[in-house]
Amino acid sequence: MTSLPDFATLLTRHRMDVVRFVERRAGGALIRMESAEDLAQDVCARALRGAATFDLRDEPSFRAWLFEIARNHLEDRRDYWSALKRAGSDVLRLGVGDVSDRSWTEVRDLAASVTGPSTFAARREQLALAARALALLLPRDRELVEALAKGLSASEHAERLGLTTAAVESARKRALERFRKTFKLVVGQRG
Repeated sequence: MTSLPDFATLLTRHRMDVVRFVERRAGGALIRMESAEDLAQDVCARALRGAATFDLRDEPSFRAWLFEIARNHLEDRRDYWSALKRAGSDVLRLGVGDVSDRSWTEVRDLAASVTGPSTFAARREQLALAARALALLLPRDRELVEALAKGLSASEHAERLGLTTAAVESARKRALERFRKTFKLVVGQRG
């Protein structure tokens, strides 16, 4: 009777299967946000965290369990990016007209201009870029920009944070400027 390899050996053996699974199942939108390798690495990390609760009986059950983790992880990442895109839409509406940078002017014009498949595709791309830029911010900056985009007044936000209105206004300006710079970097990476 041959013994079953240990958990880490099985995980290493099936890692490329997970990468191929992710490439097939992730879809274009998700792969534009995260690489297949990164997604597969996250799946393996989740599997390692769940190893203590998994009853390792045989290799086929291990593979089935691993691919179920991969399916769940891909769904979680789709949900994450979808939520950020919704937040990105609010953020794109935020003061884009006061920036002289051409990419921001294009975003504003795109939102107010003609409709059609190419316009919708360009709008989706801009939303994805805004979501990516928002995700790259530090949590506090992201919170400040999202609150501003949702229309939360500085005094309401100051009350929630226990700060003065002036402090929140100053922090919002800095966070918005960091978002704009990050957005420009993300736009520059796509080319």
